[in-house]
Amino acid sequence: MNVKPVTLCIIDDVQTVVEGIKTKIDWAKHQIEIVFTAANGEEGLRLIREHKPQIILTDIRMPKQSGLEMIREAGAEHAKVIFLSGYSDFEYAQESIRLGAFDYVLKPFTPKQIADVVLRAKRELESEQLEINNLMELQQKVRQSMPYLREEYFRLLLQCVGNPETMRKKGEFLQIDMNDTGFLVFIVQIDDLEQDIQRSPAGEVELIRFAVHNILEETIHKHTKGIVVRENLHRLVAIVNIPDHIDMRQVAESCRQHVEQYTKKTVTIGLGTGVKRMEEIHLSYEQAKTAMSYQFYSGGNSVLHFRDMEPQGTRRPRYAAEKEVELIYCLRSGNTEGVLGQLDEIFGELSRYPVPPNPDLIIHLLYGLGFAIFRVVAEKVEGDKLSVLEGKLAAMKNGKTASLTELREALREICQLSCEWMQQQQRSDSKQLIHLAIDHIKANLGTELSIHECASIVHLSPSYFSNLFKKETGMTFMPYVTAARMERAKAMLLEGVQVQEITYALGYKDRPYFSELFKKHTGMTPTEFRQKYEETGESGT
Repeated sequence: MNVKPVTLCIIDDVQTVVEGIKTKIDWAKHQIEIVFTAANGEEGLRLIREHKPQIILTDIRMPKQSGLEMIREAGAEHAKVIFLSGYSDFEYAQESIRLGAFDYVLKPFTPKQIADVVLRAKRELESEQLEINNLMELQQKVRQSMPYLREEYFRLLLQCVGNPETMRKKGEFLQIDMNDTGFLVFIVQIDDLEQDIQRSPAGEVELIRFAVHNILEETIHKHTKGIVVRENLHRLVAIVNIPDHIDMRQVAESCRQHVEQYTKKTVTIGLGTGVKRMEEIHLSYEQAKTAMSYQFYSGGNSVLHFRDMEPQGTRRPRYAAEKEVELIYCLRSGNTEGVLGQLDEIFGELSRYPVPPNPDLIIHLLYGLGFAIFRVVAEKVEGDKLSVLEGKLAAMKNGKTASLTELREALREICQLSCEWMQQQQRSDSKQLIHLAIDHIKANLGTELSIHECASIVHLSPSYFSNLFKKETGMTFMPYVTAARMERAKAMLLEGVQVQEITYALGYKDRPYFSELFKKHTGMTPTEFRQKYEETGESGT
């Protein structure tokens, strides 16, 4: 690396002195460059001003202008001045000290003395330059860090961390360009950024955040003073002075419109109310967070003001208890249409509040409804299906359904799945009951079987049993019993049992009637049926 040499000038009216200093010392070896020499103070002054040497080696007594006068007039504070004099007069030494001289060398001197004093001056210059460079580097780092330091400062203020006086001094150091009184905080959330994170490269997502940040700052600065800091991946926070000439709601609305116009993204903005002092901005910030929570109702791309939420924000939402009772009745019977109808009525009742209730209260209320549905389903269903419902309920409880619309859809899905599973379970239960009845029928084909008898065995009403039986078997009760008796009759015929005996065994009292039923069922009389299979050798089937 090339090191720039230190510049030196020699001013003396004795030419031999100048030449001796110039030639008898290897200045290049010491990385010192002689930029000029002069024979008097007047010429030296002009050249000092022109070349600005770092080290000035000058005689005191010279024609036209003395070395002291020259230095005084040149204002060479940037240089190390070494005076040469053949006079040991204390008066000259005092004057040189007042002028800030680096050293004072008496004539006669040796080249080594001159070299030593100049090299000391060089070392001091290098030391001072190093300090300057370090200071400049530190200042540069501070300048580069200033935006981040300001952001951190405001984050602490938002969290109400730190002594007010200490924070005030920090604010002065950070040179925050804001008025001392009248502050307001608003939160800006980039809508649907989660989807962008999942489907877009990280650089594109960061570009979106950077663009939104810049648009917010530019829009705010058109109306008032303020600063925008990042809160997390999706949110930014603006701390602004309250402008005299415009409502902050209008400023926020301009921010929303500009973001949508220039980035094709939308944002939701939650506004707090104004506070007087900077150490109170955490109060406005908390209000802005409350306002932002009402995005639950708007779904995004809107400006929400805390003042609009105050009148009813703490009112506890409710709906008619009988609607939930009716929904549960419909659920137990697997009536999907009835369940969804009651759910719509519940949401319709909750939507009639002039000012929406606190979103957390709505979430808790509807989570309770979801859990009531879960309890009913858990009576009939188990295993993986219940795990699915548990996961959906956990998402509701933890606020992962970001809006009322999403919450409604989540509950509709829970209701639809629950009804489907209840229907499946009912079909399974019905099948088991009908199979119990069929087993009873097959075991008692010789008795006078009736719907009432079989219905009582499975603990159902005769009418419900009759409908369920037909749905499961495809036949009404008595034709099914007759078909079962005929199938038993076939087997008995092939076993060699007499027709008269079969008639009585199957509960029939009249052989001609039995034979008529058998022919109607098989297309053959009992005798013809036996002969056919005996002739073909297909007995035993």
